[in-house]
Amino acid sequence: MQLHSFLALSSLAVVQAALKYKGVDWSSVIVEENAGISYTATSGSAQPLERILADSGINTVRQRVWVNPRDGNYNLDYNLKLARRAKAVGLDVYVNFHYSDTWADPGHQAIPSGWPAGIDDLSWKLYNYTLDVSNQFAAAGISPTIVSIGNEIRSGLLLPTGSTQNFYNIARLLHSAASAVKDSDLNPQPRIMIHLDNGWNWDTQKRWYESALAAGPLTTSDFDMMGVSYYPF
Repeated sequence: MQLHSFLALSSLAVVQAALKYKGVDWSSVIVEENAGISYTATSGSAQPLERILADSGINTVRQRVWVNPRDGNYNLDYNLKLARRAKAVGLDVYVNFHYSDTWADPGHQAIPSGWPAGIDDLSWKLYNYTLDVSNQFAAAGISPTIVSIGNEIRSGLLLPTGSTQNFYNIARLLHSAASAVKDSDLNPQPRIMIHLDNGWNWDTQKRWYESALAAGPLTTSDFDMMGVSYYPF
């Protein structure tokens, strides 16, 4: 039993050492701090969460970006403030565009308030919004290592325009978003991710990507990573 436990722990250590990204989603830390929550290191001392994460071996923090949230939480200014804290302790930033004013997930992918619905105008708006946010990160001296162009978009993004009833629209929107990241001032360029849920279901992933890529505007050169959400419960 001791030998098996040792081998298991040794294997886990090897896997952890091999991981390029050791990350957490810390999007809500400012919200939590404003609610009076503080963080304590294993030493028992109260410390900023970014310092605890960096000292614990985390190298990347994920931040969700909403367009026009009602209370301002998770908007661009909120995220720039948070990203500066990450950079100050040497953490990389992974920007997760939701392209929504609130949560975006398979059951909710609403076009932000004030954005057009027609595919031509929406694609152009998406490009310019993504370009502007990317350039503002660059101007702040922050170059994200990963940018996710959408969050859990198995059902599409910017609905109803970008629903899976029309994969051409999905492909065009994703191509516009990816092009904006590549045309931005970010240097070095981040890796671009397309993110779906149901990561346990390869048939779903395969069918979705085949449909999106067959539609035309989106190509494999537009993105670098296939991200998945996996909920084992």
